[in-house]
Amino acid sequence: MKNKKGISPLIATVLLIGFTVALAAVIMTWGLDYIKKITKGTEETTEEQLKCAKDLEFDLIIDCANNKIEVDALRSKVDIAEILLRIKDGAGNTEIVNATDIPMTGTKILDVTTDLTTVSTASGSGIDVLASIKLRSGKIIPCSQAARQNTPIIC
Repeated sequence: MKNKKGISPLIATVLLIGFTVALAAVIMTWGLDYIKKITKGTEETTEEQLKCAKDLEFDLIIDCANNKIEVDALRSKVDIAEILLRIKDGAGNTEIVNATDIPMTGTKILDVTTDLTTVSTASGSGIDVLASIKLRSGKIIPCSQAARQNTPIIC
């Protein structure tokens, strides 16, 4: 029993350092991929929000006499893929109007069935608007920053 020897302290230290370096390399590789994935997702989300906040501009021009709403995107720097209008009158009725494919620097006229003159005078009435834009990649995203709620109709 006295003649049995273990590994020398020098070899043990080298083995421990080698295992530590190998483990650190595996963790660094996994962590780097994870960080790149998170960074890319954050970058895309930030770009989308900036496009909505900075480049999307539109106005609603209301023609109460003819029951028409014109979506004016003449100052927009992005194409509007869709605008969803929810028109609420004072009696609690709601009409949903959907406009699609409004090019930047363009307009689109929408016919509505709700009598806009009654909507303009009723309390609790108005228009809720939600716009979506189309990115260069073809992806369509809703712009919640550009949402307008209870926009009053003035005739």
